[in-house]
Amino acid sequence: MDYLYFIMALYFINFFFGVKLLLNNNLNFANMFYTLILIIILPILTPLIFLFTYLDERIRKKFIKKRTYDISNIPQLKEQETTQHNSLELFTNGELLFENIFEEIEHAQHFIHISFFTFNTDKIGKLFISKLEQKLKQNVNVIILYDPLGSYTMRKKHFKNFLKLGGELVSFVNFKNHFLNLNYRNHRKVLIIDNKICYIGGFNIGDKYLGRNKKLGLWIDSELKITGRAVNTIEKRFLADYMYCTRKKIDINQFLLEHQFDDHKQVEIITSGVDINDLNQIENKLIHLIYNAEKYIYLQTPYLILNDCIIKALKYAANKGVEIKIMLPNKNDHPFVLQATKAYASLLTDKNITIYLFNKNAFLHSKVFISDDHYSSVGTTNLDIRSFKYSLEINAFINDITFAEYLKKIYLKQITYCTVYTNKKNKLSESLCKLLSTIL
Repeated sequence: MDYLYFIMALYFINFFFGVKLLLNNNLNFANMFYTLILIIILPILTPLIFLFTYLDERIRKKFIKKRTYDISNIPQLKEQETTQHNSLELFTNGELLFENIFEEIEHAQHFIHISFFTFNTDKIGKLFISKLEQKLKQNVNVIILYDPLGSYTMRKKHFKNFLKLGGELVSFVNFKNHFLNLNYRNHRKVLIIDNKICYIGGFNIGDKYLGRNKKLGLWIDSELKITGRAVNTIEKRFLADYMYCTRKKIDINQFLLEHQFDDHKQVEIITSGVDINDLNQIENKLIHLIYNAEKYIYLQTPYLILNDCIIKALKYAANKGVEIKIMLPNKNDHPFVLQATKAYASLLTDKNITIYLFNKNAFLHSKVFISDDHYSSVGTTNLDIRSFKYSLEINAFINDITFAEYLKKIYLKQITYCTVYTNKKNKLSESLCKLLSTIL
């Protein structure tokens, strides 16, 4: 009889919290479906799922308020803006990238603004700080904006001299004040110099991005260096994020410097996140390009955890004869993620969709899109639910034949280091990880 009372009590507790979850306006159908299965398999999780959902909604509302705050500080701020007069350079090697960054830092005259998800104070991180300290001594304004969860290994003691010299180290969200905020992270990774040069892409600051992590091996990534008008759009977003974090208004005109640029590449900068709009414009842009592709679509992503909209778009394109290649890592840097990625890859395997797994001696972290020798994108957005639903992201979309063909050439060379993924049946481990995919 005692067991019966326990079961009844458990049922009514689950029923109460289940109804509360059902009434959550922000819970989309896919989330609701997976949540329902989780509750059926492990009913004891229902109150815990409700607690996380409740805390998540509270944090989400704080970021929604940021929209008004940002526009009041920078009225001309846009979530997407197309510019001409840009030149582009791509880096796939961390050593060459940081060498180029340090060279440009040395030439900085006015300011260096940095926003990274991860800023590690390891060997390369300390060298980075040292380079920035030299510029502070030359009265160059230096601000570092970092995500506290992504930079959890950062040690503030290494910034003592940096701060004494006038540098600013700003946490995007105070993790202590946002208890259990594991979702809404600042994933916009940019480095801006004098409103003239910007680096945007998958690289962060840390030794592992130079291939110094034995487990991950060689790090394969894509970083776009933009010199031109598009930098102004990125700088305004940085300043908006900075003012939100510090709660102080500044004269933005001191940073929106005017320059003359000779090149003519068209670049559209799109930012996304709950702090900007309920609609994810980066996701919408990718879906638009997928539906309108005529010849081919080449994708690189470290995490393939897709929502129904992307899956339908890719299958639609494949069905009309578009050649689709998707390149993924063959190892994971997060628990369960590789298994979930393979589960979604199995869903997409088709006569016109080929899935490639990169060499196991390296970790592929690139976020690249190429289509029809014309359109391309490099940025911070992964092809996963987390990037589209939670993370604050930024991408550069390029409408240029020469650059698209250049990216394609690199992509096809990297395919030679891959094996084709052919499994069409999910293993139990993959299916379980897929079940947890909305929270991975």
